[in-house]
Amino acid sequence: MAMLKVADLDVHYLEAGDATGRPVVFVHGNWGSASWWEPLLARLPAGHRGLAYDVRGRGLTTGPDSTYAIEALAADLLAFAAKAGAERFDLVGHSLGTAIAMEAALQAPARVRTLTVIAPAWVDGMPAAYNVPAGQVAIKNDPALFATALKPLAPTVPDDEYWKRLVREGHEQRIEAALRNLDALVAWRPGDRLAAIPAPKLVIVGALDPLTGGATAERAAAALGARLVTLDGVGHSPNIEVPDTVAALLRELWRD
Repeated sequence: MAMLKVADLDVHYLEAGDATGRPVVFVHGNWGSASWWEPLLARLPAGHRGLAYDVRGRGLTTGPDSTYAIEALAADLLAFAAKAGAERFDLVGHSLGTAIAMEAALQAPARVRTLTVIAPAWVDGMPAAYNVPAGQVAIKNDPALFATALKPLAPTVPDDEYWKRLVREGHEQRIEAALRNLDALVAWRPGDRLAAIPAPKLVIVGALDPLTGGATAERAAAALGARLVTLDGVGHSPNIEVPDTVAALLRELWRD
């Protein structure tokens, strides 16, 4: 099990590819873990080093709670990358991880070679309708309810052992992280400031995404000044639903 001491955290991470290659940092979503990146880590092109870490309060990363503000989680990301020897890197986020990734690119634009956001978070603040603490408490208290709630976010993924592991790992998330995440996403409103990120940028979204698809993804792409790719027949989790397609899009961005 790979761990790194990073400030007040012991960060668990997965590593794949060429240990001396061009680094790529992957940031998972809420109620997730680094394991959500296994299909893409397995599809890294030659000459790349993939690093997927467990965000604070999630997975096997240990350490104290923080404010869980997006700015604080972005600082964690940048500190982890530096400790892992990735001073400049390609950056890929999914769902909540896109907010963390976009904020990191705002904080340290010179360190981010390219930025890819998959199922992008709301760039003008999460709508109040999603700020339901009782719902977070309910799924934390009931593993079966959690599994039922998570499946619509990856509708095309088979109910196999890999998916069951993602559900088990995700449910281990601290309730403090889940609850503070709500206020963090409401407060995070970078909007058109994202256009200042100089890195080449890509937005990937599933046409069936029930959470942040459609107008939310279009707004993120417009704010970033990024190419938007919408994938038919795919939900909120293209990274595990259609990893071959996402890997091809990443290779194209990185090559160009």
